[in-house]
Amino acid sequence: MPDNRDLQLIRRKVRDRSVALVLVGTVLLMPPIGGLARIDGTIFGIPIPLAYMFGVWAALIIGAFLLSRPLRDTDKPAPSPPVAIDIDE
Repeated sequence: MPDNRDLQLIRRKVRDRSVALVLVGTVLLMPPIGGLARIDGTIFGIPIPLAYMFGVWAALIIGAFLLSRPLRDTDKPAPSPPVAIDIDE
């Protein structure tokens, strides 16, 4: 079972990756970068800028889901030791 230092290290890494995900998502959805996708054309009938925006959006959701899994695993409380119950009065 991982000790407290290992859990803190995992949380810190996940937090840093979460900040990076937000920053990358912000940059990819900014108008200048989004303007790069302003190509006339379609992908399966969907305009390329729209496909780009929804593709980035879907990637951010998947990234957030993947980053939430380690946090969920480290938030489980440590098992408590068994308690002896005295039935005699």
